[in-house]
Amino acid sequence: MEDLQNPYAAPTAPPPLPAHAWVDDRTIKADPWIRLVARLIDGGLMMVCILPMFIAVAIDPHSKEPSPVQMAIMLIVPLAMLGLFIYQLVLLAQSSQTLGKRWMRIRIVRNDGTDASFGRIFGLRMLVVGLLEQVPCIGFIFAVINVCWIFGEESRCLHDLLADTKVVIV
Repeated sequence: MEDLQNPYAAPTAPPPLPAHAWVDDRTIKADPWIRLVARLIDGGLMMVCILPMFIAVAIDPHSKEPSPVQMAIMLIVPLAMLGLFIYQLVLLAQSSQTLGKRWMRIRIVRNDGTDASFGRIFGLRMLVVGLLEQVPCIGFIFAVINVCWIFGEESRCLHDLLADTKVVIV
């Protein structure tokens, strides 16, 4: 007898796993150099925001008072930088990625492969580490050690260890 199937039945293939269902053996750590490129992209975007300020000063560097164009640029640049910063925070909250990480197809997850919360990413990875880096005399040393730690056995920076996170390929 023929095996008749209903052509209108729902597909039987299992749905793909959502991002939060990743398990540790299915996550591949991002290459340190890819992480560096993502960080340089994020820093480069901020530099693009600052560039008009340099142009505004270059228009007339010997002027005692800024022109209306220079004043407008001086007001717009900080707003653009703040807007970019807030947008990056929104992306971190939504997908655990900045623009640089998104473009390089990497994201931040917990060390066990589950989603990292925004509080963990912002609070531990960014805020605490940023405050430590501001300590006079030792802050710079901490910043260098933090970044160089990625070349260790686990390929994780100190801020990754502090926040129990890792950066993986999407």
